[in-house]
Amino acid sequence: MKQEIIIGVSIAVAVAVILGVKVWLHNLLKFKMDESAILQFFKDSKDSYKFRSTEAISAGTELDVSRVAQVCSKSRAIKRNSKEKESWCLKQTSNV
Repeated sequence: MKQEIIIGVSIAVAVAVILGVKVWLHNLLKFKMDESAILQFFKDSKDSYKFRSTEAISAGTELDVSRVAQVCSKSRAIKRNSKEKESWCLKQTSNV
């Protein structure tokens, strides 16, 4: 009886770990796809304004406004305008 309990607990733990990894990978992939769409939006509109509002990015990428704010705040390539609350731009990269 004790061996069946150990096997059952082991299987439950293995399933929980597999599901956790699946959810983590799904969230990572979704973030990277959304970040890529936002970065492409900035690259396509580089001749216009440097800073873009959350609403403008949302309209240009067809992502939800809340998702745009979430992705922009987590992205290492995008920074918030310190003078405006919902305004974003690409971080400057130096090629030295």
